[in-house]
Amino acid sequence: MRLLSVTALVVLFALPAAAQKVVVLEIDGDPQGKLRTQIESAVKTAGTVELISLKTFKDAAAKKKLKGAAAMTPVGVARASRVMRLDAAVGGEVSATTYKVLIYDRAGEQLWTKELPVKKGLLSDDFAGKLARAITAAAEQGAARVTTPPPTGGGEEGGGEESPGLDLTQTDGAGERGVITGTGSSANPDERDADLEDPNRKKQRAHVPVPLFRVWVAGATTWRTQCLRPGVTTCKEYDLAQTPPTGISIDFTATVPYLGLSLNADVFPLARMDSIVLQGFGALIGFQYGQSQTRIREDTTQGQGTEKIVKSDDIAFSAALAWRYHFQMGYGDPQPVAYVGLRGGLQSRSFIIDPMAGTSLPSSDRTFPTGIGFFSAGIDASIPINQYLRVEAGVSLFVNPRPAAEQIIGYGNQNDDTGGAISKGFGVEAGLAGQIWGPVGYVVRWRYMGFADRYYGQGQKWTVCNDLQCGGVGEESFHSIIWGITASY
Repeated sequence: MRLLSVTALVVLFALPAAAQKVVVLEIDGDPQGKLRTQIESAVKTAGTVELISLKTFKDAAAKKKLKGAAAMTPVGVARASRVMRLDAAVGGEVSATTYKVLIYDRAGEQLWTKELPVKKGLLSDDFAGKLARAITAAAEQGAARVTTPPPTGGGEEGGGEESPGLDLTQTDGAGERGVITGTGSSANPDERDADLEDPNRKKQRAHVPVPLFRVWVAGATTWRTQCLRPGVTTCKEYDLAQTPPTGISIDFTATVPYLGLSLNADVFPLARMDSIVLQGFGALIGFQYGQSQTRIREDTTQGQGTEKIVKSDDIAFSAALAWRYHFQMGYGDPQPVAYVGLRGGLQSRSFIIDPMAGTSLPSSDRTFPTGIGFFSAGIDASIPINQYLRVEAGVSLFVNPRPAAEQIIGYGNQNDDTGGAISKGFGVEAGLAGQIWGPVGYVVRWRYMGFADRYYGQGQKWTVCNDLQCGGVGEESFHSIIWGITASY
């Protein structure tokens, strides 16, 4: 009898300890499952834990009424563990350059997390092997946290809970949950973190997937207004005067909008670089064209003139250098790219009236002082909610966007110290954009450009220049609704 007892004890202690059970969950950002397959292969090669198939895990989660993405959450892990034995679950999310590992215990509590470098969605063979060892250590800790065995069948909702006395809040020095290994492992959290640290990779900001370019092909619906008033500093001042100053007063009002075309391109040739500074440099180009048929009425002190319908060409151009700070925010995987930035360059806005129209209203050709445009500077921002919806806005300040010489000659004197006119202006844009499918997206925005021209001296049309009045004012504005398709890469 004594011999039988000794033999039974020898056989009992000779049996290997039951391997911990681990499941590799679906990984966010790994739609083809190639990273998940690599991790499973590494764990099988290590042979230190028992790998549970994802199908078995999903079936267990389904018994607790959790399916799809809900089953891949900490809650899904906790509920599935009430149906099957589970010591650790491996999940996380992968981006273009980083895999953030998340390992949970059977209660859904986080055991360990780490960011590992990836290339083309996969770990290096060395890192895959090291991760397999970290998973083994985490599974040992997960098993050590359980004081009572989990049920093997589909029990009631309250079964299989951990003992209230267990401490599930232990963290490592960095503030993340660290793996405290069981008795079968000689590694500790610090050693394992060092084991998984790439010695050639410094801690740095994750690469932001900035598009190399975005182009728009859009329609433009535009309303334009203009007023020219002699002897005052604002059009409103003239309209409120009991005795208006002497000289012709002109109103241009678009009773209906006119249609046009808007083309734009944002190009960032260094977008693929990891440097936050270099990837932010780019160029912005825009062109807009529309054709208007508008009613014009000329009023004088002798009375109201007759209305005429004239044809006009509306042409706008912009070219700027830009720098943007890109970052990721919003919902979705991968997260959409947002930005805030500065830009500076040239802009022009020309409203060319048919010279055969027989009207005294001059064209407005704002290309001063370069001959192709005036200087402008501005700020832009794009804030995404998700990949399908983002809010975009921008503000511009125009530097002396003087009108054409033809207009100055009529209402000011070019021999004046001011050159006959001094102008100021600004622009505002705001709207929505987003992706529709793949690289194809949409844009809808409101665009405003406003100008105020102050004329000095005696002109050919405003001929009165005395102590009471001299020169006058012009105000011009464009409101456009831009709507169209974008493509980005």
